[in-house]
Amino acid sequence: MAPERLVIGVDIGGTKVAAALVRGRLPGPDARASGAVETPEIVDRFTMLTDVSSPEATVRGIEACIADLEHGSGRVEAIGVGVASMVDFAAGRIVESVNLPLTDVPLRDLLRGRFEVPVVVDNDATAAAIGEWVYGAGAGTRDMIMLTLGTGVGGGIISGGRPLRGASGAAGELGHIIVEYDGLECPANCPNRGCLEAYAAGPAMGAAARVAAELEPGSELGRALAAGRTVDSKLLTRLALEGDAGSIAVLERAGEYLGAGLVTLSNIFDPELFVIGGGAAAAGELLLEPARRVLAARALPPARDRVRVVPATLGPDAGFIGAAALALTELFPQDVRP
Repeated sequence: MAPERLVIGVDIGGTKVAAALVRGRLPGPDARASGAVETPEIVDRFTMLTDVSSPEATVRGIEACIADLEHGSGRVEAIGVGVASMVDFAAGRIVESVNLPLTDVPLRDLLRGRFEVPVVVDNDATAAAIGEWVYGAGAGTRDMIMLTLGTGVGGGIISGGRPLRGASGAAGELGHIIVEYDGLECPANCPNRGCLEAYAAGPAMGAAARVAAELEPGSELGRALAAGRTVDSKLLTRLALEGDAGSIAVLERAGEYLGAGLVTLSNIFDPELFVIGGGAAAAGELLLEPARRVLAARALPPARDRVRVVPATLGPDAGFIGAAALALTELFPQDVRP
């Protein structure tokens, strides 16, 4: 059995920084095979709004989160950080960001110098994927892909029992798979068109809902728009879960685009499992079932015949649990590997 360790996991987004003091261990092969994986204990947590007024202010806020948790904890052994940025994993450096004022920032070295413990930094979606692989829906797998549907579409790839990061550490930009040649402009910092993110992210679902509302003013979505309500992915999901046919149809179309993305990923990586998480995946089966249908119809055998598509299980804590799992898997190679 791997030793129990006390680490800090930090999830840095454009809106908030969420951190937790986590006590846990890496599950051994027997636990993973049986599904008896022990979720880490969250000893304490701290959340604050991200200060994006300057790079220095953002880093100070991150340090404040960590310092609040470290104070009085006694023996923090490591810090894992997932950040919504492109990361040079080997260097622990933030290359560039869309919603954060962080470009060419050596975050690992800054935090290691400040707190004097080992630090590892990775993309936030990759960290979330590691969390689901070690402690969540992907426990027991060796080949798993996670997609996070939120403001954008992120992802992480576990291949052969290891995170796949690519030559520069930037692998896993799964939201930029092309699902519609010459389609909608990608809303992210991306020069492409027809990316999955333009069809399956939260803002994309909201935009599709508004188009449907304008086309069908007598529908639930149309009446909501006419009443001055905000027609976004949250309203779309709520109405769909309540049984509104028009909203269900919008989500079904988004799910089909998601499925088209999964087809490409299945054909390339042949995973055992797709894990779908993020706030925009709250519609559950209304989104996942159309994706499974497209995957089954269009992906190549034998991968399509065994791959499963399931929801993420770590919920709102996935970010910092993933960052803690990142620290455990990368910084303690002497422990039992998942």
